[in-house]
Amino acid sequence: MVPSHPAWARPAPVCFRRAHGPVAPTRTIREGLLAGRRVQAGRRSEMADIFNEIDEELRQEKLKKLWDRWGVFVLAAAVALVVAVAGWRVWDHMRQQRAAQEGDAYVAASELARTGDPKAAETALIELAKTSIGGYPALAGLRAAGARAQAGEIEPAIAAFDAIAADAATPLRLAEIARIRAAYLAVDVADRAAVETRAAPLAAAGRPYRAAAREILALAAWKAGDTAAAAARIAEIETDPETPRDLLDRISVLSALVKAQGTSGKAN
Repeated sequence: MVPSHPAWARPAPVCFRRAHGPVAPTRTIREGLLAGRRVQAGRRSEMADIFNEIDEELRQEKLKKLWDRWGVFVLAAAVALVVAVAGWRVWDHMRQQRAAQEGDAYVAASELARTGDPKAAETALIELAKTSIGGYPALAGLRAAGARAQAGEIEPAIAAFDAIAADAATPLRLAEIARIRAAYLAVDVADRAAVETRAAPLAAAGRPYRAAAREILALAAWKAGDTAAAAARIAEIETDPETPRDLLDRISVLSALVKAQGTSGKAN
């Protein structure tokens, strides 16, 4: 005989509903499962927070030890950097002021040369070349040598240009300009070899002042009676697409003279 149980002691039936497939749990069971998962996720989050706090404390402790050991050096390096930057700023300001003053002096000396007082200009430019910095010494020296040439002191001017070109402190392009200027003057007072020594290295392909150097070499060759060499240099000038127009106009006169004399003619 099966014992009977009161209604309150009987287990509640688990209700399932059958959908189009396997038996699915009721909504109450699903909610219980989701609640359990949320509890587990919360516990994992709490554990992660605890570990993060431990890691943060360890990092702070390491940083404190590092600061206790190296903090003085870090502060000293920061102070040194600030002082260095401030010093550089002061130096740069003073350098700009000096450059502005030298620029004004250079313009004033150039104005003296332009207005027809080459001796006063030469004196001012020579003094500027001795006391200035940067590119001004070479620029002032070039203008001073030009003032000498303007005053008719050709050989001293050539020597001055040669000195500027030979000075290791002269920027490369200014040194090349000095050689060109000296070579132009030397065509009238020096022999062909002296002219070619100055101009030939600057006449190679790709050099920035090759057209002027080739003109000088053509003049020196024509003056020496070597019309074939003069014609060859003229051809180099005329076939170079980068030859300046004013130089082409000048060289056309020499080209006409060379053609008139023939390849074996002598210059007058």
